[in-house]
Amino acid sequence: MGMMVLRPALVGRINQAFSARQIAATAARLARLPAQADVFDLVGELGLFELAEGTTVAAYRASLPIPALNQAILTLAFRQAVRDVTPLNFAIVSGHGEAVHVSTSEKLISVVLVRVDKARRR
Repeated sequence: MGMMVLRPALVGRINQAFSARQIAATAARLARLPAQADVFDLVGELGLFELAEGTTVAAYRASLPIPALNQAILTLAFRQAVRDVTPLNFAIVSGHGEAVHVSTSEKLISVVLVRVDKARRR
């Protein structure tokens, strides 16, 4: 299975860790990471990736064809949730183009990552 991460399970774990009930504990746990930590570092620090044995978060990050701008937007959204202790809801959907949609309120950050799946790229 290589470096494949099952999306529904990963999304569920992220949503639980960043839920209203858990965001304070998550923010406290991630506060010690360096300012340059990206979304993969944050999720990896929480142990939410279920990577194949011997696979690192860095290798997983490098294997994903997510545009750099989209990774930066994801990082900003997740870091904002941690900094402000604001719950975050995350989704990954298939689409015709790579995108990140972020909406915010005082009580919730909502992030939707749109991915072009390999089957659609052919």
